[in-house]
Parts: sequence; C-alpha cells; structure tokens
Amino acid sequence: MMNQQETMQAEPSVSIYLPPEGNGAFVEGAINGVNFRVRTGTVVEVPAHIAAVLMDSRRALAAGEQAVRAFAAAGGKPLGGMA
Repeated sequence: MMNQQETMQAEPSVSIYLPPEGNGAFVEGAINGVNFRVRTGTVVEVPAHIAAVLMDSRRALAAGEQAVRAFAAAGGKPLGGMA
C-alpha cells in the first residue's frame, strides 16, 4: 500500500508557472501531511493534485483582491446589501 507521498508522486505531472511574489523564490505548502516546495518564476513540473491546489489558491486570492478593489471603489461602504 502506498503512502500519501508515494501516491502524489505516482500522479501524472503537469507544467505550471507561478509568478514570483514578495521576497520568496518558492511557494511552500502541505497536502494531507505531505510537504511541497515549488519554485516560482519558472515553469516547473508538479503532480496534478498540487497544481490543482495551487491554481485554486491563486483564483481565491484574485477574487479577494477584486472584492477589496470593489470595496475601495465604493468608498469603503459595504457591498451587496451587507450591513
């Protein structure tokens, strides 16, 4: 029986690009107790599961940034009928 790390390594790999952000040259995280470190600023091969998590994270970050811009554009007033 394979452990989590072996299962992830057995997955098909996909190529992704993460733009460099801040001072870090890597994005680090963990999925089900398996740590990973992905270099930013270059195309890298990662297991498909890690790529999916990283892309979901980037979409959530972009959505949050868009909400903040909308809030600021509305003069800092609640949006969508929220009190």
